[in-house]
Amino acid sequence: MARIALLRSIEIQQTAPYIRQLDGLAAEAGLTLKLFYTDGDCGPDDFPGEAEKLPPGLSCDEIAERIVAWGADGAVSLSIPDENSLRDAVVREKLAAHGIPMVMHGLDATCVLANKWETKQMLARYGLATPAGLLVDGDLVRGRNVQAPAYQDFLLAKAEKLGYPLLSKPLWDCLATGVRFLPDAEALRSYLAEPYDGNTVLETCITGELCSVEIVGRPGHYALQPLIWKGPTGGAPSFVFGTVRYTAPRPGPDEHFRPVAERLVRMCDDFGIEGAVEVEMIYADEDYRIIEINPRVSGSTTLSIAASGDNTYTALLAVLLGTWEQQAPGFGRRRRLALQLPICPPTPELTALLGERLDLVRASEFHIDGQAYANTVLTCELDRTDELAETLRSLTASHGLLRPAVLAEAERLLCRPPPRRQQPPQLDQPSSHPFNSDRLDPHPCS
Repeated sequence: MARIALLRSIEIQQTAPYIRQLDGLAAEAGLTLKLFYTDGDCGPDDFPGEAEKLPPGLSCDEIAERIVAWGADGAVSLSIPDENSLRDAVVREKLAAHGIPMVMHGLDATCVLANKWETKQMLARYGLATPAGLLVDGDLVRGRNVQAPAYQDFLLAKAEKLGYPLLSKPLWDCLATGVRFLPDAEALRSYLAEPYDGNTVLETCITGELCSVEIVGRPGHYALQPLIWKGPTGGAPSFVFGTVRYTAPRPGPDEHFRPVAERLVRMCDDFGIEGAVEVEMIYADEDYRIIEINPRVSGSTTLSIAASGDNTYTALLAVLLGTWEQQAPGFGRRRRLALQLPICPPTPELTALLGERLDLVRASEFHIDGQAYANTVLTCELDRTDELAETLRSLTASHGLLRPAVLAEAERLLCRPPPRRQQPPQLDQPSSHPFNSDRLDPHPCS
């Protein structure tokens, strides 16, 4: 292979700084890389290769034609969110007709994982727990098709059996878009009087901790990045990039995750997953309940890489090149604590200061629906969490880096002594390594 196309939606800057590490692998393999992207801008420092912005509204056929016309020998999907993953799965089929391989899941797997209700049915077949729920037909609720006045009474009766509080979720979409918190029957009645304009899932709202894991690979060879912890659940959803996220060893939850990881790997193998998926879960009562699986890289990919030191983006290129099988057994081993924090807008001066005083991965702004949000990703050695907490306090006092609530949460996570390193657990199937994690005890963050 000589020419590799990468297909991306949303800002490429969200992949910084790790997307630039593709340069080393490309140089070693003698590759020319080209980014075909649909949103934002891409400057010479943002991507290690050529870049072409695609006009809005291009069909899957037209996107594939652009890639073929460039002379691509292979392609990799980096697109977000799920609707763009589905687009890339279709492009994969189009490119296959030209003999061009693409690292992306197949059409059926992508569509199932992008649909929350289809995902729930599939998870049950693998013995994976998911919150109890039911599919809500938007046509019947809205009276657009058959007139069924009793349907709302049916939903109210089923909701009583599920038990409040409940969440109503669109089948598609991400970032908690369209999610409604329904604490009681009165709230559900009010919602049904003016419901979401489409099909939804109505499911129990579980009190616990939101977390996720990224799975990377191809059939027979999968590896997991470290678990990412994203804050409490049990009420109305919060904006995901306004919360503190972190990854650090937690022996109890890590051990409880082992059987879940093994089932997830079997599911990926059966579905022919090729690339990356992000599994969103709630941890409660020493168990994991899966709430969705995103068939793509995610907003947590940077934090995963920062914690493990293993680059998901270079791994995806390795899958295409056929060198992934050698990397998979050691991929995703936890090495450092990593934090993602919402911060004040990062001026060049503040970013330079963060780079001087912290182990800075990235400080940046990104945009959703025209609104700017700023965050930083930091790492530190597991025996230096006290120093990190002190530096965050100092920078907040002098430069207003963190809001008081964010600083308090960061201090809580960094407050305990560092763990002692132990040997990683032995796995039954070392070839696929479903849970590659150094076990460290005790956990530095409660």
